[in-house]
Formats: sequence, structure tokens, C-alpha cells
Amino acid sequence: MNLDDLIASMTPEIYQNMKDALELGRWGDGRVVTPEQKEYSLEAMIRYEHLVGIPETERVGYVDMTNKKNKKKADDGDTQPIKIID
Repeated sequence: MNLDDLIASMTPEIYQNMKDALELGRWGDGRVVTPEQKEYSLEAMIRYEHLVGIPETERVGYVDMTNKKNKKKADDGDTQPIKIID
């Protein structure tokens, strides 16, 4: 069985269990998720989301950039000291 077959055989329950484990840092039985397991689980989740067609806004790692486009990036010249009045 290759990786694509493995991803295709994942169920929504397996996907959710992996997602929960990555969020909590522990598997359902309490064991700690190792760095290697995190890496492989994250890759499997991303491939699964793409295969199943989960909307981009609901995918792992999605960052909403709509509000950030309108914000001005402050540089060193834009800083102003705060004045504290007694």
C-alpha cells in the first residue's frame, strides 16, 4: 500500500483523531505525540483535506489574511513614545 492509498483509506474519524492529537499534543490514550508523528500526521491531514475537498478556510494551517492586507506595516520611523501623565 502506498501513501496515496493510505490517505484514500482514511475516514473522517481518523482525520479528526489526528487533528485532536496535534492540537493537544497527546493521542486519545494519553501518549505524547512525538515530533516524527506530528510531521507525518500533519502531512497526512493536508493530503486528506486536498483529496476530500475540504474548503481552504477550514484546512489545517489556514490563516485569514483579509484583515492584515489593510493594516499599515509599522517601521522604525512610525513609532511614537507613550507619554504617561500623573
